[in-house]
Amino acid sequence: MTNYQLISQHTVYKIEIQYSKYGRGEKPHTNNWAVLVDTSRFWFNYRHVANVLSMYRSVKRLGIPDSQIILMVADDMACNPRNPRPATVFNNAHQHINVYGEDVEVDYRGYEVTVENFVRLLTGRLTPSTPRSKRLLTDDGSNILIYMTGHGGDGFLKFQDSEEITNVELADAFEQMWQKQRYNEILFIIDTCQAASMYEHFYSPNILAIASSLVGEDSLSHHVDPAIGVYIIDRFTYYALDFLEKVTPDSKKTLAQFLQVCPASMHIYCCVRRDLYKRDPNNVLVTEFFGSVRNVELFDNLLNFPVCGSYNMSKFVPVKEDASTREGGPLMYADQLPIHRIS
Repeated sequence: MTNYQLISQHTVYKIEIQYSKYGRGEKPHTNNWAVLVDTSRFWFNYRHVANVLSMYRSVKRLGIPDSQIILMVADDMACNPRNPRPATVFNNAHQHINVYGEDVEVDYRGYEVTVENFVRLLTGRLTPSTPRSKRLLTDDGSNILIYMTGHGGDGFLKFQDSEEITNVELADAFEQMWQKQRYNEILFIIDTCQAASMYEHFYSPNILAIASSLVGEDSLSHHVDPAIGVYIIDRFTYYALDFLEKVTPDSKKTLAQFLQVCPASMHIYCCVRRDLYKRDPNNVLVTEFFGSVRNVELFDNLLNFPVCGSYNMSKFVPVKEDASTREGGPLMYADQLPIHRIS
């Protein structure tokens, strides 16, 4: 028996045992996705686009690839005629960082950002012709960060100033995701007025929800850029990003630390719903939602794979079996790859 056969058989055997140890909803965390949604149009809502693009920049910097980020932007502020700096979007008055950048991949833009498309995205009820870039291809091992920003009220979030999604509809969409085994855990973050009302009806397990404002309270902007003439970021998102900028892919910062980023002195009373979330936030790393986590099983043996297009298995070079490849031998998972150190 050749080495590649041993590895293949052992891998399947190992996975079957590992999954059998976990019940429904307790499958090991295997991949991360992010759904980032701006629901507002018009120039005076510039800050909402800056909010979502800033969050996009952070999760992408921490290792989540564009193929696992769904970005929904309701308006194109970078190309708005009122923008004094065309093709740019900034999240601070000093204009240090252009969060629009050169590699932003917007999956749903303009009038594609609707309640129907958002719910279909979450539940997987898309037409067969929908491209892969517009699909949330998650499974029951996926941790999903869902970030939403826009204008809302008690129990609803407006889309495009023409329709709205209610807290009941959102809760039912999450329940469909759970029943269809489309997530392991969800970190839900919403930055809008009366944001806490949007998670009141959640009833599906493994959801940690964070809101930027209480019911009956407004979500405030942070500061104006005089050169642009509008508010350019909201307070909650500003302090959340200030925290994330200090996080690296191998950081040990936890969700409990992230939950404390909002200073009460700035009149930000963000609230958290934890009753649906089984784990202690003190034991959950920020990168389990905001970064890329991949378990890598290392082998010292080398395999000479055939040239692309060739399916002749005889070209595999057998390698002498040793303790690292023998069935039942010692195996371990390596730490997350230090992507930020790879040039």
